[in-house]
Amino acid sequence: MFRGSLPTDTPVKNLYGKITIMSLRTLSLLLFHLALLSTASPAHAQGIPNTVGGLDLTPSISNPVPGQSVTITARSYSVDINSATLTWTADGKTIEKGIGSTVIRVKAPILGKRLIIDVSAVTPDGASFNEQLILTSGSIDMIIETDGYRPAMFAGKLPVVYQNAVKIVAVPHIANSSGVESDPKTLLYQWEQNGNVLESASGYGKQSVTIPGTLIPRPYMISVMVLARDGSAQGAGFTSVNAGSPSVVFYRNDPLYGPLYNNAITSTMYLGSQREAGALAVPYGFNAPASGLGDLVLDWSINDRGRPELSASQSVTLRAPDELAGSSNVALVIANTKNILQKTSASFQVVFSASATSSRVAF
Repeated sequence: MFRGSLPTDTPVKNLYGKITIMSLRTLSLLLFHLALLSTASPAHAQGIPNTVGGLDLTPSISNPVPGQSVTITARSYSVDINSATLTWTADGKTIEKGIGSTVIRVKAPILGKRLIIDVSAVTPDGASFNEQLILTSGSIDMIIETDGYRPAMFAGKLPVVYQNAVKIVAVPHIANSSGVESDPKTLLYQWEQNGNVLESASGYGKQSVTIPGTLIPRPYMISVMVLARDGSAQGAGFTSVNAGSPSVVFYRNDPLYGPLYNNAITSTMYLGSQREAGALAVPYGFNAPASGLGDLVLDWSINDRGRPELSASQSVTLRAPDELAGSSNVALVIANTKNILQKTSASFQVVFSASATSSRVAF
């Protein structure tokens, strides 16, 4: 059942011919049911079976996308159609005929078009039954956005992190009979989370929904049913949301050019002849402000020796001891003191060359 609201109260006539103002939710529910009724007789392709006349036509996919293969099954609870001769037509062209031919497979039409499926069943004693189903198509693209931190000018897509709020945007592809796609702002949306209707997020023009982060990191399913106001077309989309841990990436911090975001430090950093280099730690996905660290605490260590004086610093300068060569392990643990599930760690090796064999590097 669709639950939502329209943008304004709408005057309508009651049974006695008087003008009355219906509530927003009541009117949206009425429109949704009227839309289903207008498309359900004859049976509509997007999942509404019809049992009138003794036959029940059921598509395997409630809301197919254009070109998707759809299996249509004919059933009857009043006659034995397994011994009947069934004739199937698509837009008036016979596509299947035979005794007990209760299943066919067709492709969903392109956007804005309808495929009319007719079936007739003639029993051995001459009784005849007919039914029709109208197959349409539509698709919904689902875009997931998260409020996790990313550096400026970062063009990539962040994964969902524990305790992050998630915004899901529906981009519907629903067209009229001329093939013109409907404006998403003029459609009705019903959002569900794990099968439960999100009433406050559903309604006219509500193209997106925001799910707040929770302390219990369980995956969940978000689905949306999109319907044209006149009931002429509809589509459905769904996506799963599965959060994970945040991450930290190290970058060279050049004294002249600043952070080199095109030069990430993966496992090893070579100091080279200059004997000194900067490293910047960027926390991806944390609930961190645009500037500063907010509730984040950084725990730096070198060769397992903690450096508490650097707990508020994202950037460090690494220097090799004079006339010494070797390597050192630089590690970092980042934790969010407010959102306790947001924690991660990473490390890299600093390699420096000289004639000696010490294995120490200084901050």
